[in-house]
Amino acid sequence: MANRTTDPAEQPRKAAEAIRAFNHVTYPALNGRPGIEYTGTAYRAIGAFKSLAHRLPQSFDQIAMALAELHKAGHLTADHSTPTEHAAVTCAALREAEQHATAMTKALERAHNASGALGYGGPIDDSDDDL
Repeated sequence: MANRTTDPAEQPRKAAEAIRAFNHVTYPALNGRPGIEYTGTAYRAIGAFKSLAHRLPQSFDQIAMALAELHKAGHLTADHSTPTEHAAVTCAALREAEQHATAMTKALERAHNASGALGYGGPIDDSDDDL
């Protein structure tokens, strides 16, 4: 059961901010250096994204279940049309998102497995924390 002192929407907001931060730190440098210089870093990042994607279907399912229960209890209203219509469209879209997240997980697993065989053979910059 959720901690009632925490807004559950805060966790996906934090995840979105973490992805933004990842995009920022991995953006290629102006001097042409890639944002990720070593294969081990790429491997670990892909693994982390795989874990994130693997957990998304459960999150989407739990949102859909909550909306279904709220609807069944008669606790939904709608600004226009009917709550039934909006709940049905929302839940269908969440089911679709579950399928996409499952496909993304499988693709990331393939990428993770393939990148595990890669090594780095270039110069090592000892002053860089990207090891």
